[in-house]
Amino acid sequence: MNVENIIHAVLMKTPVPFLNLNASELDLKFEVTQEGQQLTMAFSASFPIDFIKKSLSSVLEKALADALPEFTVIVTLESFIRAHKTQLAGKGLREVKNTIAVASGKGGVGKSTVTINLATALARSGARVGILDADIYGPSIPIMLGSKEALNIQDDRYLPIFAHGLQAMSIGYLTKDESALIWRGPMLAKALIQMLDITAWDSLDYLFIDLPPGTGDIQLSLVQKIPLTGAIIVTTPQAVATLDAEKAINLFSKTNIDVLGIIENMSSHVCSHCGHQEAIFSEGGALALAKRLQKPLLGQIPLDAKMVRHGDEGTPTASIGEDELAMTWMTVALHTAIVLGKKPLNYADKFPNIVVE
Repeated sequence: MNVENIIHAVLMKTPVPFLNLNASELDLKFEVTQEGQQLTMAFSASFPIDFIKKSLSSVLEKALADALPEFTVIVTLESFIRAHKTQLAGKGLREVKNTIAVASGKGGVGKSTVTINLATALARSGARVGILDADIYGPSIPIMLGSKEALNIQDDRYLPIFAHGLQAMSIGYLTKDESALIWRGPMLAKALIQMLDITAWDSLDYLFIDLPPGTGDIQLSLVQKIPLTGAIIVTTPQAVATLDAEKAINLFSKTNIDVLGIIENMSSHVCSHCGHQEAIFSEGGALALAKRLQKPLLGQIPLDAKMVRHGDEGTPTASIGEDELAMTWMTVALHTAIVLGKKPLNYADKFPNIVVE
């Protein structure tokens, strides 16, 4: 009897609670130890699992015990988030394992809302997560995190602001609320890269970069110079938004950056009185785009008044309770981390420098 083959077969037909996937799609690694009639199966995930660890462990243990009735089955489950390759060979950011750009071809699609809630959900599931607000002309991250305090400096480096389990950096922490920045593109890109480099990030698993909207010189300069593990494209369902989203995907394709997937924001409007849902911005746009370009549709987020209010109040929706909206964000965030976890690893920092004399 080949125990490993049985385990693989069980994983393929075992549904994962909450994620609408089977266990095989999680790309779990495992080691099996046998002591007499006891089998200990140590599973490791490449994404944060705190939120689903208990339920997933229980499901796996039951399914494997049913498939191997002659053994006592013990399942352990841990998470090991690794650094994955960027488009700049051998390069990464100090104290950051994975850097993810959140982009859109146009403004007004809720890109910052998506960034905040993805980051918060992953932090809630056990990851160490940061956000860089790269939208210098309209920095909204400080407001949406409810954190407006001044930055502290240590050893000539900025210390990120901590809020809702996140580390955050934004030009909004460096300027007065009423100040307007009037910078040209090259100056803006240089300032962002400098801000990213001198921020003392504290051992991040994921750093989300909330890019300025559009696909012009500023965005091109940023994605060419910042080592990125991948990108997420945010769109709304209507044709004008998905057309611009496709331009953003093409920008990343030309710079050899992997697009992890597409998130459709405002996919339907949820009435705050009766709960009725209506596709006021059309429907199916992101799904059609994902199919055409063969990119994953990571999730669809409804337009809900609660989410708008939470943003204005500085409390990310994903950080609040376990209602349907918060759990939607959790599902999308974990799907994103699972896709990223399947990318090739970055071994550049695992080897010493070799000097030939």
